[in-house]
Amino acid sequence: MKKLLISGFDGRMGQQTARLAPDYGFDARPFSLGEPGDVIIDFSHPDCLDALLKANIPLVIGTTGHTQAQRQRIAKAAASRPIFQAANFSPGIYALQAAAKAVKALLPDWDTSLIERHHARKRDRPSGTALRLAQTLEAGQVLSVRAGTVRGIHELAFYGPEESISLLHTAESRAVFAHGALRAALWLTEQENGLYGMEHLMQ
Repeated sequence: MKKLLISGFDGRMGQQTARLAPDYGFDARPFSLGEPGDVIIDFSHPDCLDALLKANIPLVIGTTGHTQAQRQRIAKAAASRPIFQAANFSPGIYALQAAAKAVKALLPDWDTSLIERHHARKRDRPSGTALRLAQTLEAGQVLSVRAGTVRGIHELAFYGPEESISLLHTAESRAVFAHGALRAALWLTEQENGLYGMEHLMQ
């Protein structure tokens, strides 16, 4: 059984990932610098990046909010180990983004908007996923809603003359993100050094 180290082990995503880890052949433990392991999954905070990169172990980054300088350090570190980085590990979100790109290519002059809804305790606004989608679409309007216990809803809309198109993705459980991160971690243990993302995993 491969040894999985989780940064952010005590958090909601960390606990969900640890519970599902045996299904992927992983023995999950909390990450600490110097602890040996086969791969790390990071669901913590951008401030933890220094320790994660010092570990020099294959790394799956699910944390968002990194600065430009931190993103550059991640890219540089990928020369000496495989690193997988994604704002969202949901296959559905990846498909949503692909569909949105297709609509945008066919209807480049249409107006676009994005509404993202998450639970009241989610701190970042907009979410990392919403920022990625907005960048892809060059969305003119982005609205963030924080309320209740919503796991995650992203709604893309395209507005043309006398018609519109809407694309909607709903995450019904955090498990979808944990499954995606574990799938990425298992895949990453077989990869050469480099920086990878969902576009590689979903091929």
